[in-house]
Amino acid sequence: MAMTDNDTSLASRHARDALRALVPYSAGRDPDTVRRETGYAGPMIKLASNEGVEGPFPEALAAMEEALSAARRYPEAGARTLQHALAEHHGVGAGEVLVAAGGCAVIQHLSSAFLEPGDEVAYCTPTFHLYRLETLRTGAKPVTVSVDAQGVYDLDALRAAVTARTRLVYVCTPNNPTGGLIKREPLRRFLESLPRHVLPVIDDEDYPDPARVRRVTDRPAVIVRTFSKIFGMAGLRIGYGIAPRDVVEICQKVQNPYEVNRIAQAAGLASVRAAAELARRMRTNRESRSRLAAAITALGLKPLPSHANFLCVRVGNARKVARALEARGVIVRPLDAMGDPASIRITVGSDAEHRALLAALEDSLRTGAMDQ
Repeated sequence: MAMTDNDTSLASRHARDALRALVPYSAGRDPDTVRRETGYAGPMIKLASNEGVEGPFPEALAAMEEALSAARRYPEAGARTLQHALAEHHGVGAGEVLVAAGGCAVIQHLSSAFLEPGDEVAYCTPTFHLYRLETLRTGAKPVTVSVDAQGVYDLDALRAAVTARTRLVYVCTPNNPTGGLIKREPLRRFLESLPRHVLPVIDDEDYPDPARVRRVTDRPAVIVRTFSKIFGMAGLRIGYGIAPRDVVEICQKVQNPYEVNRIAQAAGLASVRAAAELARRMRTNRESRSRLAAAITALGLKPLPSHANFLCVRVGNARKVARALEARGVIVRPLDAMGDPASIRITVGSDAEHRALLAALEDSLRTGAMDQ
């Protein structure tokens, strides 16, 4: 049967109202796309998406290879073995761990489980823009306040934004994209000040001990983690949440069947058990980040203090600067989608990648390509 003109309008006629004006997630640009658009023929350095510089742990690579032989079988439902290993690792009950297809999936499940049209979700900006997208997807309303001058979540302002309609409050620490870290005592005061109808969600970017919130306060909260960054598994899409048992149970009701594939589960399980490699990578990241910040500062730019695997640098016109760097073979992330059109985010990479970045920055500055 031939398609009629009316058939092409099915989405516009039947899609939920909350989705009509929603802009899809804005991901970091990939090298092939940039090559096509710029014509740049040399090596392309991607420092846009906070990806781990070293790839999966050696133990994870071996586990993935072994798991491939059973790829014809469905993965373990609920990732139970990994769930129990994570619970033991963090000193919580197995029923308090939600394994999902990345930290993004945990956020999506929380939104699906707890938000109704008209509810409010509070967070600071600039920050990870999936908070906004997931809020709008459900028909809820984002309520935002600014981070402080150091790029840290302003908890006093955030608390003042909480109303009787607030259902979720996000706290990103270290904040993506600024890298600012919240200290223990301010976090405790903030969590304990929240009314009980609010569920706080601590999006904990690869901090060594996410369950530390449990030692800060008895206030129920969700801690979101990912295997994407320091574990080097962004392409496998695996993460988890630590949450009260009833929160985990309701989120499991909105998960896809077999959400986390067999290969990702095997890699996650092997990575949890590799404590020495995790410690080494954390140390390497700190040292590399410090060297990169010093080198960028020497060029006359001012990166914000960061506790993550990236730096936030104010450059004026972020999109213009990002395009100038792409024309020189380096991809960074302009932060307009996250609420800061004047800054770029740069992933901490290898020494060779840093040299390419710094050369591109220096050339852009010299030729005036970064002028506003």
